[in-house]
Amino acid sequence: MSSIVRRARSSSSLPSFLAWRALGFRTICSGGLGFAPPASAGIKILESFKEEFEVGSRVVTLETGKIARFANGSVVLGMDETKVLSTVTCAKSDSPRDFLPLTVDYQEKMFAQGLIPNTYMRREGAPKERELLCGRLIDRPIRPLFPSGFYHEVQIMANVLSSDGKQDPDILAANAASVALMLSDVPWGGPIGVIRLGRIGGKIVVNPTIDEPNSSDLHLIYACTRDKTMMIDVQAREITEKDLAAALRLAHPEAVKYIDPQIRLAAKAGKRKKEYKLSMLSEKLLEKVTDLAATRIESVFTDPSRGKFERGEALEDIGKDVEKVFEEEGDQESLSILPKAVDTVRKKIVRSRMISDGFRVDGRHLDEVRPIYCESHYLPALHGSALFSRGDTQVLCAITLGAPGDAQSLDSLVGPPKKRFMLHYTFPPFCTDEVGKKLGLNRREVGHGTLAEKALLAVMPPEEDFPYAVRINSEVMSSDGSTSMAT
Repeated sequence: MSSIVRRARSSSSLPSFLAWRALGFRTICSGGLGFAPPASAGIKILESFKEEFEVGSRVVTLETGKIARFANGSVVLGMDETKVLSTVTCAKSDSPRDFLPLTVDYQEKMFAQGLIPNTYMRREGAPKERELLCGRLIDRPIRPLFPSGFYHEVQIMANVLSSDGKQDPDILAANAASVALMLSDVPWGGPIGVIRLGRIGGKIVVNPTIDEPNSSDLHLIYACTRDKTMMIDVQAREITEKDLAAALRLAHPEAVKYIDPQIRLAAKAGKRKKEYKLSMLSEKLLEKVTDLAATRIESVFTDPSRGKFERGEALEDIGKDVEKVFEEEGDQESLSILPKAVDTVRKKIVRSRMISDGFRVDGRHLDEVRPIYCESHYLPALHGSALFSRGDTQVLCAITLGAPGDAQSLDSLVGPPKKRFMLHYTFPPFCTDEVGKKLGLNRREVGHGTLAEKALLAVMPPEEDFPYAVRINSEVMSSDGSTSMAT
């Protein structure tokens, strides 16, 4: 031990010009060496920009420039001790496509509450149901604001950095995504503001805590721009239309409070919007496709004998015939976007028939309902079952009752630890006569199942009177639209 001390003292007595710092080295925690960056007076290594404002008696902070600096746009949004990091990236390549490949990933890691995951590997696994739903919640108000013809791949990632268990991070993540888009060079028509409202004891509450919704008869999530509504997500316990209208009137001015701070932060730290190539359809191309296909497309929708698949096959044949004309003319540039042009003409014809003539796609009037058929006890050996058909849409539902211990355990940062009422919606490929793979949780299936679950949850008896676990399996047998409502 004494020899170690002597060596330490002898090394400390080296001339100053031989010290590590003087030679431009720095020590690293792993024991390795690295070069220290040259000191520059007056330059901040991590310059950050911040905005602070108040929404619903709670202080909200926006901070950018400190972390995730390589992302196209990044921000940390905080409310109390809950903080969410949102980042935006955009692909550099311009691959040919006719849609916007926008991906929104929301993730909650257990470190945000100082916990270690209770899994074998002690790591977070595949996205949980709640994470998929939060991703869809962020996606819905953001997607319509991208410019028409912008088909570059965009990814938005929202990560919960810390959670105090009082605020649900989903609303914070949605607002943070808007800020990150404003800071990035991606063209976007925002910003938006997203707000959650509840009603407790007849009084509207802005930004209710996690515990308050248990006594609330209204759960409203509202998203908007300064003058337009982008999304309304409501779960209620049979409130009146008048009460809902009052909540919506209050929601808009509260959500708008998020907008000006975003604009100020973007002015200070945002990138100049890049001029991406937009895949726009020229008026000349649309006119030519209209001349070639409009009459035939209209005849497809005016023929009541055609069903869903017959209409699809007829439209496919029309598209092939139009494609042959352009191939003969050697118009290669138009051929790459021709399917989009034909589909645009189809949509215009369908919309015109609905607005001007009052006919739906299948020839029904707007007040005409497809034939409905219901059958209970379709599978008598089960606890409960029913078969529902509306036109060509058909759904089979099965109910299973279980003991209280059969309730689903929810491994989430916020919310109740268990869920005793579950509705699982399945949309197999055969219901649309297609071939496909079943790979884990599907975002669409989770979203549609939750939509039906929210509607039924309000009429479930309270746990004190009915403590059992209930699982509903909704199996789509055939789909011609509106399968979530059929559930």
